[in-house]
Amino acid sequence: MISVVGGIYREIDYDDVAMEIFGSGFRCVKFLLENKCAVAFSTTGSSEVSKFLAENKKVYENFNFNCIDYDEFITFKYSFALDDPTIFPSILNIKKSNKIYLTGTNVICYGMLETDFSVKGNKVVYDPQTSIKPTKFKDIGIADELIYIVNLNEARSISSSEDINEIKNYFFNEENVKAVIIKNGPYGATLYHEDDEVQIPSFITDNVNKIGSGDIFTSSFGYYWMEMGLKLEECALYASMSTALYCDKKIYINTSSDPTFSYKKFANNKLTDICIYLAAPFFSIAELVLIDKIRNAFLGFGVKVFSPFHDIGLGDDATIAKKDIEGIDKSNIVFCVLDNLDSGTLIEIGYSIANGKKIIGYHRTCYKPQLTMLNAGEVTIYNNLTTAIYHTIWNL
Repeated sequence: MISVVGGIYREIDYDDVAMEIFGSGFRCVKFLLENKCAVAFSTTGSSEVSKFLAENKKVYENFNFNCIDYDEFITFKYSFALDDPTIFPSILNIKKSNKIYLTGTNVICYGMLETDFSVKGNKVVYDPQTSIKPTKFKDIGIADELIYIVNLNEARSISSSEDINEIKNYFFNEENVKAVIIKNGPYGATLYHEDDEVQIPSFITDNVNKIGSGDIFTSSFGYYWMEMGLKLEECALYASMSTALYCDKKIYINTSSDPTFSYKKFANNKLTDICIYLAAPFFSIAELVLIDKIRNAFLGFGVKVFSPFHDIGLGDDATIAKKDIEGIDKSNIVFCVLDNLDSGTLIEIGYSIANGKKIIGYHRTCYKPQLTMLNAGEVTIYNNLTTAIYHTIWNL
């Protein structure tokens, strides 16, 4: 039995044209139930959430839940998975429900917007879920053995430091963790345990269904540690493998017994001197917003980006064209937005093809015959923006 506490939310993704009911708490529950693990789930939600959970209980006989009544059905809306979501109702207007009190032998807990909780357990995995004033476990729980799973921004926020040694010291000395895992997107993760520092690889997948991938890493890690009793290094590796399968196919697989796993590891972790050229139209407000979001996503991965709009700006056509060409020459890969088939973008692509550049393309509106001439070069095209961005990083 694993006890889970976490949120259940509506998730809307414009890039995938998708609307699902998940949230970190229920996504964890789903992974555990699909792998035949008994689950006791504590959450909050509206009557619609309670009905949804009751329907799932009909499917999974080893599933029990306690849902505290809550007026709102909180919704996360993503323009694409790497963008910050818009939350409804606004965070400023979210009221707290009654507090959850949970005691269990094995507990996986996720930070929640609408509910505070208090946890006591033997083995506890904690994922705070936010880098904005995250709740520290020492303020809400007691654990005999505590594992923190955080991304880099969350680790910095919790420890109030950007120095990795100070971050480690905080978690081991102030939070009394058994181990802390710090995730870093396409670069994988690092497991810190006692004096050991273990690099956990990410895996290159055809698709990148990013929303919920961190939830799967946390839930599968908890499963391997609590249910299967594996070593921490094995738990973290198998969790990364389970996350890869989820990202690619949205399936919930115990990879410790999956001989068919064949994804390649991403091995390049030194990309600070790498530069991506961003080729895209930037005339309408929609185009400007999109380019800004794409650029921010790449910068968040620690690479350099040359964007004509941001790095050149306005000026006479001849000067801008010359600087664009110089930017392509100095870049390692070209990322292009093909929607609207902008003439300037197509010229940049043609020049890049002629000079042997790798090109990753993204579009939602083009017909295949319109892109025929791009087959002359090393161009890979995606219609999912997050997948295109990840494959740009993986091709560096």
